[in-house]
Amino acid sequence: MPPQDAVIIARADVPRWVAALCARAVVIAPTAGPLGDTVFSAIGSPGEILWDFENPLQPPKQFLLPQADPFVRIRRNNGHVTLEPVRDDGRRILFNVRNCDVSGFRYLQGVYARDLPDAAYARRADATALVSLACTRPCPLGFCVCCDAGPFLRAGFDLQLVPLRDDRLLVEIGSEKGRALLEGAGALFRAATPEDVAARETLEAAARRDFGTETCHFGSAMRRLSTRRVPQALWDAMGDWCLECGGCTHACPTCYCFSVSDRPCDGGWTRNRTWDSCQYEAFTLEASGHNPRQPKRSRMWRRFYHKASAQYYQRDGGVGCVGCGRCIKVCMGTTDMPAVVGAIRKGVWHG
Repeated sequence: MPPQDAVIIARADVPRWVAALCARAVVIAPTAGPLGDTVFSAIGSPGEILWDFENPLQPPKQFLLPQADPFVRIRRNNGHVTLEPVRDDGRRILFNVRNCDVSGFRYLQGVYARDLPDAAYARRADATALVSLACTRPCPLGFCVCCDAGPFLRAGFDLQLVPLRDDRLLVEIGSEKGRALLEGAGALFRAATPEDVAARETLEAAARRDFGTETCHFGSAMRRLSTRRVPQALWDAMGDWCLECGGCTHACPTCYCFSVSDRPCDGGWTRNRTWDSCQYEAFTLEASGHNPRQPKRSRMWRRFYHKASAQYYQRDGGVGCVGCGRCIKVCMGTTDMPAVVGAIRKGVWHG
């Protein structure tokens, strides 16, 4: 990356910059939760932001794709029904987001812009800036290197922060939206030199080496999935280990299955889009009572075909996984992404 696309800020000056950002928009960052766990939440002061943290179990996609997302208010008045759209135009800055989650946002952006564009998601995305924090060391369960989703990115962010070794941050500018976040704080930044950029490249190379042996081989699994060479018995064996809890889909930065429901509210109703899961038995239940994916093996096949087949790779521009490792942490039955992809590749399930 050319030096003119990157600037340097001292770590001691970051709170002043963040305070200026808080005056312009809601800043959402990793913070310490009530029980000491890490959570993404709106901050009131720069000191609340965590810099050395394990990625929160709940991905930040909730701020662009809320778990319960109201989009229409329905009211009955004198025998007439009125519909009032619910709009969310608030400006947000997602700060210190790991690059696997930034890649998740990039994936969702393609999903919601294709075919019938989703105006609600587009408005939130347009009003949100992504400031990522590059990972200089691998997280314990992550495999982003296998998905081209980290630990450093070359695109997809508005700003990318790279902690250098001498209490400085290299700030890479990925968009005009990101460049605008530096306005008004110009005195805190200086142009990056070629030496600064070289230090960044050294950190990235070291971070990639520290991942060690790749833990997920999507290419080989994709060939077997796409050519129907995964035996039915393997899906049966893996399906027996799935507890149908939906944890993998709700913790995944790229999953977007939803259902729609009307809920009573202030004498009327609110129509909501709510997270759902393709792993639930009733997800594909039809009004007739027929369910084309009632067996667990069918639902597991569908999930991983969507995530890792050539058909969806071509449509979505990448695999439907960013290697964040959250599914490994939440799965009680070991049917997480690396385990299933490894079984597909080898043709053997060890449970």
